[in-house]
Amino acid sequence: MASDDVAYNCVMQTEDDERKVGVRLNKDLVKVGARALRTNMTKLGPLVLPWSELLTYAANSALRQAAKACQPLSAAVPQAWLQLYTPDFRKAFDYFCIHTGGRGIIDGLEQEMSLSRLQVEPSRASLYRFGNTSNTSVWYELAYIESRQRLQRGQRVWQLAFGSGFNSSVLVANRHISEVHQAWDGFDAAAMWEELDRLEAATAAARTAKEKLGGKHF
Repeated sequence: MASDDVAYNCVMQTEDDERKVGVRLNKDLVKVGARALRTNMTKLGPLVLPWSELLTYAANSALRQAAKACQPLSAAVPQAWLQLYTPDFRKAFDYFCIHTGGRGIIDGLEQEMSLSRLQVEPSRASLYRFGNTSNTSVWYELAYIESRQRLQRGQRVWQLAFGSGFNSSVLVANRHISEVHQAWDGFDAAAMWEELDRLEAATAAARTAKEKLGGKHF
């Protein structure tokens, strides 16, 4: 993807007006990350997805190609059948470690893969407690899973990180793991969710008030 100008420029090391070197992120980062994820999912899918998901995806692809070539068929089948089918990666992995570059990244992948609150809890907790730690965030999240959610032998963890580039890895537990890591000692997940829900409610209220104000004419 580096040959694409949008992808290449979304993260740049540069100097500010005081000649201090830093990293500049632009608004295209989340979109580029989603593209990188879809590319990775296409390559990873055949290796990890169950046959039911692979067959459904293949049937969907064949139907869409046939409908594209035959207009009567396109008109005869339900339009929902012609939508691109995204395989359910929740059937391939037990846990997810999502890069904590910001709330928008976690929100986007949560929505893209229809993840539950519990499934994104390691990512939310890592961002909440440690902030953006770049691509090392997935190891804080793995430590969270091992400390608080427990890994069983044979379970799989999908790590997704954006640092110097897009990084994806699959970990398979070869034993039961229930170690309490010091990084998560004393962490209160319920208190975190209470605060995050309160902030979300306040943000939604502010957004609604702004929309109402924008509709008034003075």
